[in-house]
Amino acid sequence: MSAAPDEMLQAAHAAAARAKAHGADEAKVVVSRSRGVDLEWRDGRLERVQERTRRSLSVEIFVDGRYSASSTNDLRPEALEAFFADAVAMTRLLEKDPHRCLPDPAAYAGRADVDLDLVDPGYGAVSSAERRQVVEELEALVRAADPDLPIISVSTEVSDTWSQSARVHTNGFEGAREGTSFVLGAMVTVKDADGRRPMGWDYTVRRHRSDLDSPGAVAQAAASRARAQLGAGKLPTGRYPIVLVNRAVPRLLGAFLGPLNGPALQQKQSLWDGRLGEAIASPLLTIYDEPHRVRGLGSALWDGDGFATHRRPLLEGGILRTFFIDHYYGLKMGVAPTGGDTHNLAWTLGNRDLDGLIADVGEGVLIDRFLGGNSNGTSGEFSFGCAGRVIRGGQLAEPVAEVNLAGNLDGIWKQLVAVGNDPDPNSGAACPSCVLDGVQLSGQ
Repeated sequence: MSAAPDEMLQAAHAAAARAKAHGADEAKVVVSRSRGVDLEWRDGRLERVQERTRRSLSVEIFVDGRYSASSTNDLRPEALEAFFADAVAMTRLLEKDPHRCLPDPAAYAGRADVDLDLVDPGYGAVSSAERRQVVEELEALVRAADPDLPIISVSTEVSDTWSQSARVHTNGFEGAREGTSFVLGAMVTVKDADGRRPMGWDYTVRRHRSDLDSPGAVAQAAASRARAQLGAGKLPTGRYPIVLVNRAVPRLLGAFLGPLNGPALQQKQSLWDGRLGEAIASPLLTIYDEPHRVRGLGSALWDGDGFATHRRPLLEGGILRTFFIDHYYGLKMGVAPTGGDTHNLAWTLGNRDLDGLIADVGEGVLIDRFLGGNSNGTSGEFSFGCAGRVIRGGQLAEPVAEVNLAGNLDGIWKQLVAVGNDPDPNSGAACPSCVLDGVQLSGQ
């Protein structure tokens, strides 16, 4: 960790001045740097060590009603002179776009004065010897978690990253960010009786190293997931109550929220167009965007337009409360911008953990992973491969694989009948496990 935030801001201001000196009317500049270390360990040996160091500059140029975006990793002064000269010259060759402009500077006001605590002060103290010790011990823990597991291979990894960036707009916005992240993960490949090689995995990711799940918990989860896949069979086609494990929920939720974005709405490729204020999901679904979560994986005080972030409802009691519209698409659509993305999600939780949800369902299917598929944001049709376990008598029974979950986005979340109390801490989406009733599953 080297440059201070003030130094990064100075570099961004200098770059913005260069852009204007070469003929830009206005510009957005982001300068960033990051350092990271990845260490992978497989079957008693060091598999890979990589140190990542990156510096970059990106710029959005506005000149004569035209717009372009460019980036470079060559930050030598003479290289930047050529970069900005070429970027402005190229922009002059493009078609005019009346909607491409910087926001009114008044829109930059209102930034919250809160400490998000995104930097672990002990980041630089993590040594190579510590990383190696952690991955080596994690492999041993995986193998010890289930001694009878028919293991083919165990791989473990640790990763840590520090990043810093500064953003400057030539009409008044400036801001600097800094953050760290740590990852610990394990994957175990096992041999099934029919020759298949299922894989069980687990990982934990946090802003602060001390917040990571314990290596023992990661090892136990990876081994348990591998064990649970042995002997997987087919599932009869039909409609089932399903329990979606918290880590599987983002696949279905992402497809659901995706068509709320500005490009899809402006191009009339969203099934949610014109549906603001309508119930598009179960009354149990209430989700807020929470950008100021302390140590949050997606926390931020401002967005890509420089607008201050605020807690905002996405869905309340199943009713759609907002779209994801940035400054540019707001101008194109003639509406006020709402923010082009989400940060951290905050759900209204239920009162059951995963075991409680499974017990309440009684007879159904647990879906713990998705395996590809696709969705259409215009029609709402989707089809995802998935796998998991049969639920019988309120308990997990035999594993099933090669299952297909199909339906329509304008309906699937109306089938939500229970929300768990177990938000996933390893994702900004923080999804809890969910129960959906009458879901179409295709198997044998």
